Amino acid sequence: MSQAGADAIQAELQEWLCVHLAIHLGVPGGRIDPAERMSAYGLDSLKAVAMLTEVEQRMGFEIDPSVLWDHPTVAAFTRFLADQSAMAALPLHQELGQPTGD
Repeated sequence: MSQAGADAIQAELQEWLCVHLAIHLGVPGGRIDPAERMSAYGLDSLKAVAMLTEVEQRMGFEIDPSVLWDHPTVAAFTRFLADQSAMAALPLHQELGQPTGD
């Protein structure tokens, strides 16, 4: 997947996650700043686990809950998700940085 493709995935995920957080955390629409820590809006560990379940269903892969603490903003978390999605799309030899033989 190209960087442009990963950027498009991140933008889509960021929009979806901001809306999702606003609804589930009771934040007025459009008020989630992707650069602000999600905890600033009331995301606690219980709500984070519930959110991760929905994100996992959307992404199609499991996510370690500690990722949210390593990537505490919507922008950082969705960049992580886009990167993981891009990695999942690569054949194993590309993922490991080995030549493709092309």
